[in-house]
Amino acid sequence: MPKVSVIMPVYNTKEEYLREAIESILNQTFSDFEFIILNDSPYNLPLKEVISSYQDSRIRYFESEQTQGVARSYNRLLELAEGDFIAMMNHDDISKPERLEKQVAYIENNPEVGIVGTAYKKFGEINRFKTIKNPKEDAEIRALLLFKSSIHHPTTMYRRSLIKEHQIRYKEEYVSLNDRKFYYDIGQYAKLANMPEVLYRYRFHKDMVSKQRKPEIFLEQCDFHKYWFACAGIELTLEEKEIFDKYVTKGKCHIKDIQTLEKIETVLSKINLANQQHPLVPAKEFSEVCGKYLKKRCLNAAVFGRINSSKLLQKTHLPIKNNLLLKICNFALCWRG
Repeated sequence: MPKVSVIMPVYNTKEEYLREAIESILNQTFSDFEFIILNDSPYNLPLKEVISSYQDSRIRYFESEQTQGVARSYNRLLELAEGDFIAMMNHDDISKPERLEKQVAYIENNPEVGIVGTAYKKFGEINRFKTIKNPKEDAEIRALLLFKSSIHHPTTMYRRSLIKEHQIRYKEEYVSLNDRKFYYDIGQYAKLANMPEVLYRYRFHKDMVSKQRKPEIFLEQCDFHKYWFACAGIELTLEEKEIFDKYVTKGKCHIKDIQTLEKIETVLSKINLANQQHPLVPAKEFSEVCGKYLKKRCLNAAVFGRINSSKLLQKTHLPIKNNLLLKICNFALCWRG
């Protein structure tokens, strides 16, 4: 049996992107792997020809009878995998040559870790050359999961025994947030981790799911929030849940009145207190995340609503780290009247 199963669903990607993705895996410094490719666009004959052009015994090629979507493709690939560890791969990205070698070493040296991601660099048509480093430690990763995905899915490697024993699968109703629910489920049995090294290149382009299906993804976020709150035993009113969905975790919101900002502080304080009393995630780290998001929304309110948040920040019990830009904004707003 191979040590690693690299799994990659393919759907109507460009030939040049697909070739770069395949070759980045075949050229890994670590060679004890199988490369399972599932073509979820079986009617796309050129893609099939691209994949079949690689004469490498480590490739195992499969086709869907009809397009089934990314989460169902992931779940089928999990069933096909035979390695000790499973590594994800996107059909239009690039893994650095040492990626598998370093992730295998990490996960073997940290038996308490069930899944590990890596830092990555964006490239492509938009958001070029930006490096993203998610938190390394389990506590902060867990604390962030309610607010954002704190592990980058295509960079992950996880233990097949863990997901097999506990029947952990991707939520097939989701087009995007299936990974966050997956991390949450793994986190019930093992630690979550990120490596700080950049071992992956993530391609940004206008045809990405995150760019094309924003309304659906927003509804999935709302659904995951509801699930998380239920697991934590936190009951929010309909208005409080709406405030959380529309303003706390939605980065491109525009806050234009002090009442909305006050409601955001109230909701964040409420969920923070509830988690302190009955922790679902580490209390200290969760408090810090809540404070961070309140600070971000205060900056938003200063820019879009010209709202001075000094009094609100003085009364909140959330930990707010000093932020020079926010201080300058509030001072300027105070000075202007």
